[in-house]
Amino acid sequence: MVSPGNEPWPVRVRAEHGEVLGAGMALDDRHVLTCAHVVGAGGETGFPSAEPAWAVLVDLIGQPGGRTVPARVVPGCWWPPTSDGRDDIALLELAEPAPQGPFAPLRRLRGTWDRRVVMYGFPETLEHGVYVEARLTGRSGAGRERVQMLSATTGPQVSPGFSGSAAVDAQTGHVVGMVVSTYRDGGRNPAVAGATDPGSGLSWMIPVETILGRLPRLRAQVPGESSVDPRFRSTEDTPANPRVLRQLADFFGRLASDNVLVIVIDHHESDVAAAVRQAAVLSSRELRPSIDPDEFPDAPPIGSIDLAVDATDRSTKDVSRRIADWAGEADAASTAPGDDRAAETTPRSIIINNIDEAAEPETLLSEVVLPLVDQASTRDLRMLLTFRGESIPLRTTLLASRVASLHAVEEAARRAYRRAAALVADVPRLQPRATELRIQLTKLRAATATTTDTLAALLASTEQATDRALGAAESLRREIVAREDLWSELHGRLGAYRAKAVQHRLAEDRALGTSYRRAHDLLLTAPCDLVVAEAAVRQYTEAVSHRADERRGGDGS
Repeated sequence: MVSPGNEPWPVRVRAEHGEVLGAGMALDDRHVLTCAHVVGAGGETGFPSAEPAWAVLVDLIGQPGGRTVPARVVPGCWWPPTSDGRDDIALLELAEPAPQGPFAPLRRLRGTWDRRVVMYGFPETLEHGVYVEARLTGRSGAGRERVQMLSATTGPQVSPGFSGSAAVDAQTGHVVGMVVSTYRDGGRNPAVAGATDPGSGLSWMIPVETILGRLPRLRAQVPGESSVDPRFRSTEDTPANPRVLRQLADFFGRLASDNVLVIVIDHHESDVAAAVRQAAVLSSRELRPSIDPDEFPDAPPIGSIDLAVDATDRSTKDVSRRIADWAGEADAASTAPGDDRAAETTPRSIIINNIDEAAEPETLLSEVVLPLVDQASTRDLRMLLTFRGESIPLRTTLLASRVASLHAVEEAARRAYRRAAALVADVPRLQPRATELRIQLTKLRAATATTTDTLAALLASTEQATDRALGAAESLRREIVAREDLWSELHGRLGAYRAKAVQHRLAEDRALGTSYRRAHDLLLTAPCDLVVAEAAVRQYTEAVSHRADERRGGDGS
């Protein structure tokens, strides 16, 4: 690693006649990664669908002496932008090697929300480059292949001339993506040519996983494993079960309320097993074929499955390490059961496949699976747990943990109800299910004489009922807490605007006084009608703001 601001891998890409086209990053002493549209802009003809014949100039600005070297597209490494805005990747080969590294440290992206990245680009009026900082805000674009970035709407921001530049994780120094486009405020703003021109602050990057999917030759240069275990990439041609594939698409697409889904696969070549494998592969930016996103309408959204682990013949330590490595080597120790940081680094969506085929199924369940399951409803995790056989003892243990979690969530919902009902009206009441499901669990444990098929069916239905009850209870708890929080926020806002009225010498204003008393009485008279109270508070705050603006204007300030 190198200190921030001293990276030697950024390059500037120019046309043969000298015009700055964009940026790029040196991956080794002979290869540079950039956007296809950057290279395409250097030709005299329209944008090519085939690999361009012309060369571009690469300024090795991060290298001693800053040499300029001609470069051409590597055969088979040209992915021009599609009509719907996917791809746009090109790998260039330098005519002579760069003198030294280190080179761009590509890493797969682990989570996106609110991650800070730094980019170095070459806008028109600053051709020697400028740094810009932005936050990652989530998947975006056609097929959800890109990641949206947001920078400040004043000061330096991503603009034309940044395409092809590395998006560097500010915390680790790793390159997690490549800048591909910027938003020009719907055409109302001119192209952002200077580093201080205001704009929307919106831009997009292509994450490293998508780049590896288009340029698999680069995988050897990227430490760590794909988010999908190799065993999911089966060559079996068994058609996927369409009902299960649709179920998985809804589950990981968060159209279903369940947090934990249990599926029995039966055997490796079954259509259910094929559906699980296909869902994992098609959700991966790195492994999904370069196809129209509409070609597989029942596939989970791209990037919706963080990690797919196959537990077959693996030790508990190995599976735990695999989950830890997903968060990066630096965080590997923090995923131990009971560690407070485990919740921060755990995937938000995961497949653990063939739990009963693991080397230590009971230990895997107790030390890895159950701690994650216990977080599922409160952290809104999505967990697909598959078993090769009915595995009734293992699944009963898992069910017992889920019923205990339901009891805890219902207790939290009851406490929230008692607090909120003392303040606000129409607080929804919980319809408890934990006791009923605990009785059902007791019957399951006692039904040893029952035929396997009957017991398995009863277990499956109880699993589904428990997951639905957990989702409903957690959703209700959040709704109740949100109502209490809204009451507190309205109370605080009313007090703040009362202070503002006093500050602007409006305390004696009769109309404002009447408006304040009405909002105050509505809030403090229990049970409070939040809809009516919120409207009254809004009316008062808007009136104070308007009168304060008039007062400032009248004072000439």
